[in-house]
Amino acid sequence: MPPNKKPISKKAKPLTSLERRAKKKKQELIHKMSVKSQYYKSLAKEHGDDTPDYVKQVFERTIDEDGNVVEYESGTTKRKATEEKDEERVFDLDQEQSSDEDEDSCGQKSKKQKKDDTKVHKPNPFKAQLEEQQTRKRLTQEERVARQQEREAKLGERKRYYQHRNKERGKMLAKNKKGQPNLATQMEILIGRIKKD
Repeated sequence: MPPNKKPISKKAKPLTSLERRAKKKKQELIHKMSVKSQYYKSLAKEHGDDTPDYVKQVFERTIDEDGNVVEYESGTTKRKATEEKDEERVFDLDQEQSSDEDEDSCGQKSKKQKKDDTKVHKPNPFKAQLEEQQTRKRLTQEERVARQQEREAKLGERKRYYQHRNKERGKMLAKNKKGQPNLATQMEILIGRIKKD
């Protein structure tokens, strides 16, 4: 059995001069930030509400639902009053709604529909570029189809040419039983060429 070995503790490697300098700078920055935050907190405590009067006047007013400028507090009370009225109003689902309410709801819907119908859509600023791109795409597609048809026609002509050439060569290279060239077929081919010209 091997004897129990004690774990070897690794000693911390000493810092280099660059590492020490970086560590010192970091500590200084942290200290400066903490001092600044304490300073600004103390300023905030001393000067609690130091907002200028013109800023207060601007933020004390607000605009209500009708678009009128109202004091902020009165506007909130007005909103609370309308909310309370809505809470007091109880709807009975068994009763039919009055005809006046139906007309109002239909009138509102028709107004909304009119707004949607009369709404002028903003022109697409890229319409010309889109049309140009579509025409380019269409032209390239047509060119591609034309090239494909041309290629197929050339391949067909080439195939017919080689078939005809091989047939002619076969006749020219024809041999009789003894292995001699067959002059009769060669003469027929030459006479045919002369007639064509």
